[in-house]
Amino acid sequence: MDGFMKIYFKCLGSKVYLPAFALMVFLSRSPVLKMLVEKQFSLAPRAAHLLKWITGTTAMVGSVDSVTGATATVKLLPGYDDTTGILGEYFRLSFASTDYVVGSYRLGGAAPPGLALSPIVNEFGVGTIDGVPTRKGVYNVDIWAYKENNQTGDSTLLAITVRIVEKGPNITKHPQSVSLPWGSALNLDVSIQQPIGATYQWRKDGTGIPGATLPNYQASQVTTEYEGLYDVQITQDGLTVLSNSASVSIMASGIQLWKESEFADPFDQSTDALNDPDLDGLINLVEYAIGTDPLAATVIQLPAVSREQSILGDYVVILTGKNPAASDITITAEYSDALRSENWTQLFNLQNGILIEENQSSYVVKVPKEEACFVRFRISDSQVN
Repeated sequence: MDGFMKIYFKCLGSKVYLPAFALMVFLSRSPVLKMLVEKQFSLAPRAAHLLKWITGTTAMVGSVDSVTGATATVKLLPGYDDTTGILGEYFRLSFASTDYVVGSYRLGGAAPPGLALSPIVNEFGVGTIDGVPTRKGVYNVDIWAYKENNQTGDSTLLAITVRIVEKGPNITKHPQSVSLPWGSALNLDVSIQQPIGATYQWRKDGTGIPGATLPNYQASQVTTEYEGLYDVQITQDGLTVLSNSASVSIMASGIQLWKESEFADPFDQSTDALNDPDLDGLINLVEYAIGTDPLAATVIQLPAVSREQSILGDYVVILTGKNPAASDITITAEYSDALRSENWTQLFNLQNGILIEENQSSYVVKVPKEEACFVRFRISDSQVN
C-alpha cells in the first residue's frame, strides 16, 4: 500500500463527485471555510453549507453541481451581516452569490466615510466592505456583483442600508403612545440593538419612576394618575440616550373618577357601584349621584321633605341633592297610588299639578298638598361598574 492517499475524480454529466474526505481536504485551503469552521458548524456540515452557499443547490458533501450562468442572488454572509456599525470601531460586511463564484464587485452609492470595498475577491467569490467608520449616519449602499473579474458578464445588485451610530445604546424600538380603558393594563417597552450591559430608567413627565429600571414598564390596573408622557433613559458604555416620548391617556367614566377621589384603592371590591361600605343604606351609585361621602354614614333624611306655601299654592316639597360632577347620572321621579305597588309611573313637570325643578346641585318635586300619591326617585347610570 502506498504511503500517501490517492484521490479519484468521477465525472458524470455536469456533476463532479468527490469522496467526502477529499472534498474537505480540497476546501480546507480556503480562509472562508476556516472562518465558517471557527464560527458555525462541525467540519463536514460546514463544507456542505459552503457548497450550498456557492452553488445555490441542495448540495450534499461529495457532489458539486456545475454553474449554468443564471443571474446570481447576492447575500450577506452569516456572521458579517449586521448592517449597523459603531463610530470609530472596526466594521465589516461580507457577501457572496448563492448561484456562482463572483469574479468582481462594484460599489454604487456612497459608502460610509472610513469604509471601502476591498479590491480583492476571495476565491469563493466573497467580497468585503470594511474599515473604521468616521462619521455617523444612514447610508444607502449598492453592491453590484459580476461573474467576470473585470466587471463584465452576468450581474446582480445587493442594496443595503448601513447605519453608523455612536458607541452606546442604539434604540431600535421606541415606546409607543396608547389610549387605554380605565382599569386595564399598561405595557410600554423599548429595545436596543445590543442590550448587554445596558441600564434603564423610565420617566413620567420628566421625573424618574422609582423601581422602573427594566426594558419594559408595566402597570396592571391604570387610573388617570398614569396619564402623561413617558420616556426611558438608557445608559451603556458610559453614554446615555433618551427614547422618544410616548403619550398615555386613560378613558374613564364619571363614577370611575369619583372612585379615584373617594377611595384609597379604587379597585377594591368595596368600591363596586352596588356596595354600601359605610352601611348607611345608600349604595355607592347613590352616594356618587347625590354627592355624599361613601365612607361616612349619612345621618340626614334623604330625600329631604318640607312644606312650601306661595302664591302658586301649598306644596309638599321632596328634594334630593345632585353631584355636579356626575354628568353621566340621570335622576327621575316616579309616583304611585300605593307604596307597595308594582306599577310606578314616571312624573313629568305640571302633571296633576306637580312641579319638577332641576339644576346642577338638586332635583326637586313639589306635590300639591291635596294630591294623594307616593313619590320616589330613580337614579340610573348607563356605565355602572
